[in-house]
Amino acid sequence: MTNNQSATEHILQFINNENNAVLHEIQVNAGEKIEYSYIHSSDGTPVKQIFTLTQDGTLKLLEERYSWQGAGLETGADKEITVEDGEVRVTGYDRKFSELTLRVARTVPQNIVTQRESLKLSDIAPGGTSITIKTNAK
Repeated sequence: MTNNQSATEHILQFINNENNAVLHEIQVNAGEKIEYSYIHSSDGTPVKQIFTLTQDGTLKLLEERYSWQGAGLETGADKEITVEDGEVRVTGYDRKFSELTLRVARTVPQNIVTQRESLKLSDIAPGGTSITIKTNAK
């Protein structure tokens, strides 16, 4: 954290796992929502996962939305599941992540949306690249 950053500001970093290169950075604030959207690889349903950034830089999953059920998507009895505007909305998560590791898709779009920026992952790395998304929090 630089002297110009307050305790609630963080940098969301996108790191190439092969060489640890920082591919992209986005400034985010604690409490800010971060949306990760993609198309489910086998079922083709659009999926949105909405996180919030905690004070310590952890990503907390708030909700997941999708148009229809796909393999591996949440259906647990311990979650609140509603249908809004034609989408299944799942809330009640108690999941926190210090980082998210994923592979950039070769065939479908994956996007990260914050208050400041909308980023298509294939614009920062070719399909097949393993990346980690994390904040600069210590």
